[in-house]
Amino acid sequence: MDTIILALFQRKHKLKPTTTYHILVGRRSTSILSYAFFNDLLPVFGSFPELKEEDYRRILEQLMIQGKLEKIQSGELRYRAQLEVDQSEILFFDQIDYFNYGKKEAQTWRLIQFLVQVASYYGKSKAYLPLENSPYYLNRTRFFVKQHHSNLRQTIYEELQMLLSELPNDTANFIARSFNGYQTSGAVFFQLLPEEQQGQPWTRLAISARLHPFFKVLENQPTFLMAQFIAPILQENKNQSALQTKRLYKKGLTLEQIGQQRQIKQSTLNDHLLEWALMDETFPYSQFLTPTAYQLLANLPENSWEYAYKELALSENISFFELRLYQIQMKRGKVC
Repeated sequence: MDTIILALFQRKHKLKPTTTYHILVGRRSTSILSYAFFNDLLPVFGSFPELKEEDYRRILEQLMIQGKLEKIQSGELRYRAQLEVDQSEILFFDQIDYFNYGKKEAQTWRLIQFLVQVASYYGKSKAYLPLENSPYYLNRTRFFVKQHHSNLRQTIYEELQMLLSELPNDTANFIARSFNGYQTSGAVFFQLLPEEQQGQPWTRLAISARLHPFFKVLENQPTFLMAQFIAPILQENKNQSALQTKRLYKKGLTLEQIGQQRQIKQSTLNDHLLEWALMDETFPYSQFLTPTAYQLLANLPENSWEYAYKELALSENISFFELRLYQIQMKRGKVC
């Protein structure tokens, strides 16, 4: 775990230690999510929900004693040393996405594996041992198969071919070799992982680094049967209250009407909008930032999110919500 924590500091050079801990355990608030976004840490949000704060602080103290981290005047910790870790392991951070997939990773994968098994046997044989015996997985899959029985097997096969072709070869092979089907027995994950990735916490990251890219390419194909099958589960990774605000706004309700209907404050609505912007690259910024706001914010320094709020010396006509929204747009490179 110390190697992973040190890798985060190496990638960003300096970080707020307490906020970084909240990111790792998945403590959801707008300020923590914003900090994660601006520091490229959203992929590890909620990656270690069981990490105890005392263990985390003990690791930081040991890294400081070893001279690998140092505390600076701002209270942040700064990376100092060369990181002695296999570069292939660090690459996990470019492949994982716990923010979007971590919460329901295991459930999503079990459903996909079971659907593939059922589809493979469908119309060929009923004599097989199903991967699942839980009523939740059985009933969900049975209902879906009943809806799409006429073209299930061939469609799932073609979808898998297309999805796997969009993944790197090692990831595609890992996924493909884990499936069970007609006259095919899949391998369990520990059989597929190289020896150096067997042992926590690397095993968890190594598996997620294969599953999350698969979920992503699947989510990018919303018309696929497999995507429709798991879409409700993937939605559960997200803030349901924020999603409700987004749905109502897209139906044409004003923020005032949404607040009245849901009996929530403007500050809560602002938090929902910021989270929507953090999740969605197509967020409609211009509907919430006036031309005057754009003009007043146009002279912000590059990487303005790294500055303290007082240092920016903003006009009193600019709210903190408008600043954050503009900075998200700026970080995404979408400010004209």
